[in-house]
Amino acid sequence: MSRGGRSQRSRLALVTLVASRFLLRETRASATTLRVLYGALAVTAIAVIATLAGVGALAVPVIAVLASLVALGMVCVRTLMPAVAVAVFGMALGCAALTTVLAVTSGFEDELTIRLTRMNGHVLLTKYGLGFTEYPELSARWRRDPRVVAASPFAFAMAALVPVREQEAEADAPPGQGPAIVVAKGIDPEAAAGMAGLRALMRSGDLAALRPGDTHYLPGIALGHRLAARLKVVPGDRVSLVLPAELDGTQDAVTRPPRHATFELLDLIDTGVTELDTGLALVHLSAGQALFFAKARVTGIEFELDDPDDAPAFAHDLEASLPSAFRATSWQQQSDESLQGLRQIRGVISLIIGLLEVVAATALVASLLLLIRRKQGAIAALMSLGSEARLIFWVFEAIGGLAGIVGALLGVALGASYAGLIAAFRYPLQDDVYPIDHLPVSLGFWDLLGPAIAAVTICALVSGPVAVAAAKVPVLRGLGRG
Repeated sequence: MSRGGRSQRSRLALVTLVASRFLLRETRASATTLRVLYGALAVTAIAVIATLAGVGALAVPVIAVLASLVALGMVCVRTLMPAVAVAVFGMALGCAALTTVLAVTSGFEDELTIRLTRMNGHVLLTKYGLGFTEYPELSARWRRDPRVVAASPFAFAMAALVPVREQEAEADAPPGQGPAIVVAKGIDPEAAAGMAGLRALMRSGDLAALRPGDTHYLPGIALGHRLAARLKVVPGDRVSLVLPAELDGTQDAVTRPPRHATFELLDLIDTGVTELDTGLALVHLSAGQALFFAKARVTGIEFELDDPDDAPAFAHDLEASLPSAFRATSWQQQSDESLQGLRQIRGVISLIIGLLEVVAATALVASLLLLIRRKQGAIAALMSLGSEARLIFWVFEAIGGLAGIVGALLGVALGASYAGLIAAFRYPLQDDVYPIDHLPVSLGFWDLLGPAIAAVTICALVSGPVAVAAAKVPVLRGLGRG
């Protein structure tokens, strides 16, 4: 190895040694801090175990979070210089908060996307006008595409859902059992069998409830579980779907009776999306066609793909191969408005929470200035032994960088733990406010790496001016103070 290479390595070792000596605590902390640390760890462990065991009280995970922060503070106090411990604790707190927020907002985005694609597939093919009758040929043709897992025709209509009760029972029925406006959707269970996401939404785990009607049985229907609870109906009960009369411009259109059909409730739907669970009804495609249109046509075809990311390209291929009356939309286009709003909220919240790291960085500046004042003698001694001002600069720059790295590692570990705690607790959300019934969590690679990079970068930047001030400490004044 060349002399220049050995010199660089020795300088790096010296910088690391001096920075770590300045960063770590020189005197032993009091025994009280150790007792508090053990106590906080014990409380954290008990609260976490209780949460994992299913204790539903919100106070339990809150206690776990507070106790873990106390434990973190004690670790910083026992291992780091008091001047730096506060800054590292603040940086860890900011990193943990930002990681947790990113995990929750990512969870909202992922859960909303998954639940919506389960109901509507990855690509939706519709046709302008009222004559989509060529759906069997199109479904069969595109089902042979290697990208396609399932192609399911569907019929769609808005309808009123009314419980069917005996006349005497209906007279004594309690309030809240009146008709509900629902989204009625007819699907072919055989064609939709390949859509694993749709089957997972059914309480029974299959689509057998969507049977067609015959001379022996009423057609089957599946309702959102919240809708069934509102109407106070259970599997085995009968309900009627009522569609308004068609207004075709003729004089007798106003007096024409609405179309209706009676179904037997055979299954419940649990999508996790409040809007769907409170207003969705699934029936067999043939029953839906007869009731909605009185003819063999559909509203569209849903395609489930092997790779959801292929949806835009597949939708483009569909439109390119069909007449202009057809339109294909990917799941990204269908949920773009909701996802864009969620991403904007995610950005604003992340920016606000990220200010905690900036506040912690200002505390680091104050800590480093105090450290320079206390270590003037050591700085002057290094300079008198031949150390260059550049070496002193890199020592204090390394202190700031190490403080950022330690704070980032502790914060990311805490944030990931808090995200797991939230996922285990499944904090319920208000049905009338949020589209999902619990607080979702999804922790991605960048949700962990982003806050850590931001913490280290901020610490490295704010340490620069302080390192310059340390490099300019007068040797004689430093030796006098030492």
